[in-house]
Amino acid sequence: MRNIFLLLIATSAICASAQDFTITMVELEGDKVNLYYDLADSVKSRAYTIALYSSKDDFVSKLEKVSGDIGLEVKPGNNRKIVWDAKTELGTLFEGKIGLEVRGRVYIPFVRLEGLNRIYKRGKGYPITWTGGTQQNILNFDLYKGDEKIFPFSNIANVGQTTIEIPNSVKPGKGYYFKITDNKNKDQMVNSQKFTIKRKTPLLLKMLPILAVGGIATTLGGSSENGTKDIPEPLPPTVIK
Repeated sequence: MRNIFLLLIATSAICASAQDFTITMVELEGDKVNLYYDLADSVKSRAYTIALYSSKDDFVSKLEKVSGDIGLEVKPGNNRKIVWDAKTELGTLFEGKIGLEVRGRVYIPFVRLEGLNRIYKRGKGYPITWTGGTQQNILNFDLYKGDEKIFPFSNIANVGQTTIEIPNSVKPGKGYYFKITDNKNKDQMVNSQKFTIKRKTPLLLKMLPILAVGGIATTLGGSSENGTKDIPEPLPPTVIK
């Protein structure tokens, strides 16, 4: 980036009883901005949705190149930290002033998943059920690992159930989850619990038939010294008395 920009911080209040939100410090670290805040709440089990906006688009769209204590289900506490990758978000040619705004609200999931599996096998259909939302909601059940979208399951009617089949192109592993969003309102968002994806048929079982054929070929494939295959001598005739 060219000239480093001036930060103008504006915070919107998190309105509820017995809550207090305070930005304690902002620092520049290379091309990144670190923003520290305290979020006090008398109800320790309560969680929040925290988002960061900028004056570049008049605080319309939330910033995407962020990490740390931001997003869904952020717990109250002191010395919470948001890291904003400003260079990637704004581009290398940006210069000038910019304002930042932190917005927060109590996290209330608009849909609730029921009985999600801990293990999903590729190429097999699984029923997914949930409650909440309205009939007008058109849902996306996007498969994620970390911050990377792996596979989209789009335009699902909010009828409380669907069937999802993980494609064989998805790599087996842990740490996968569904990010459920409303097709028309991206602020309506729920992350599922994490789960593991496995092969439909274990790799060892796939290899066993090949190993068995190899064993038979070794048994039948004896050869003589000159490199030709030995043909076993015929058995002597048996006399039945």
